[in-house]
Amino acid sequence: MSEDQPAAMASLTRVLSCIGPTCGDSIDWGAAERIYGTSFPADYRAFVAAFGSGTIEEMVVVFTPAVSSAESQMLKVSRLSETALADEGVNRWALADRGRYRLEDLLIWGGTAAADTLCWITTDPDPDQWPVAVYTRGNLEWTVYPCGMAEFLLKLLRNQWHLWPISDTSLQDDMDPRFLHDKDEAAAYEAGRDPWEY
Repeated sequence: MSEDQPAAMASLTRVLSCIGPTCGDSIDWGAAERIYGTSFPADYRAFVAAFGSGTIEEMVVVFTPAVSSAESQMLKVSRLSETALADEGVNRWALADRGRYRLEDLLIWGGTAAADTLCWITTDPDPDQWPVAVYTRGNLEWTVYPCGMAEFLLKLLRNQWHLWPISDTSLQDDMDPRFLHDKDEAAAYEAGRDPWEY
C-alpha cells in the first residue's frame, strides 16, 4: 500500500466538499462486521463518518454496509452476485493481475454511473491492507490498485492516475468536486429540484 490511510483521508476531506445538510452516517460497525464476517478498513470507516452513503458529482457512488439482514437486499456493500461469479466474462483481469485474484474475494464498496464496479480484494486478514479493484465497462476487465479506497478516490479527484481508472472521464477536469448524500439527493428530486444544479 502506498500513502498511509489517515493522511489520504485527511487530504480527501480537503478536496471533496459535502453539499447537502446530511454529511456522514453513523454505522453500528459491530453489527456490520457480524453480517460480513470481517471488519472494515479504517479509511472507509472515516469516509462513512465524514460523508456517508452517496455520490461524487453524479458519477462515483459509495455504499455503506448493511447492519441487518433486511438491509442486505438494498444498495449496500456486497459480494459479487452468483450470476457474476458464474460469468466467465466477469472473470477477466488486466495482464499484470491475471491468475492472482479470485472473484469470490471481492467486496463491492462502490460503483460509477458508467456501470463500473469498485471493490476491495479481501484476502489479507488486515482490512487496512486491502487493495482496490475496479471493473470498467470500457475495458471489461478488472484492474488492481495498490492503495485503499480513500487514496484511490483522492487520486481520482486530483487526476493523478497515470491511466484513468474509470470509464467516464468527466471528473478529470473537476476542480471542486462535491459529494451529495443519498438522503439529500432523494429529498431534492422528490421536491422537484435537481440538487446538482447550482
